[in-house]
Amino acid sequence: MITGFQHTGVTVSNLEEAIRFFRDIFGLEATEIREVAGERMEKLHRIPGAFLRICNILTPGDGNIELLEFTTPKGKKLDLPTNNYGVMHLAFLVDDLPKMYDDLSKKGINFNCPPLPIPSGALRGWNGLYLRGPDGITIELMEPPKGVKVHPATGWVLE
Repeated sequence: MITGFQHTGVTVSNLEEAIRFFRDIFGLEATEIREVAGERMEKLHRIPGAFLRICNILTPGDGNIELLEFTTPKGKKLDLPTNNYGVMHLAFLVDDLPKMYDDLSKKGINFNCPPLPIPSGALRGWNGLYLRGPDGITIELMEPPKGVKVHPATGWVLE
């Protein structure tokens, strides 16, 4: 029986660059970098000779993103448009999306588009946008509607 959700793991090409992005641009806390190798890692990942550097990015609400850099063997860059099978994205809640959009734009972040309101459907009243993080990681920023009750897990507007 599943009892909770622990983390999301994302493989990156440069751990320090990814940490800088999530810590310095987004303001999230980063744990120390850990190095792991050996038979357990090789079996877990089914990668002979796996040597990893790992850092957790702590998110509000007790979540975390596990950043993994395989120093050996090195992986390869993949095409990550959101319509490719298996491609995931990270979604963060924000309290003022237009302000965050302006602030991040000044820091050189490129977005797919400016904040867009959701006019109808389960997420009506929300604002959202997508951007690319390190290694092409898709990141969604979402602002819930003010003064409206939403489901705590899905964000769907409740009647």
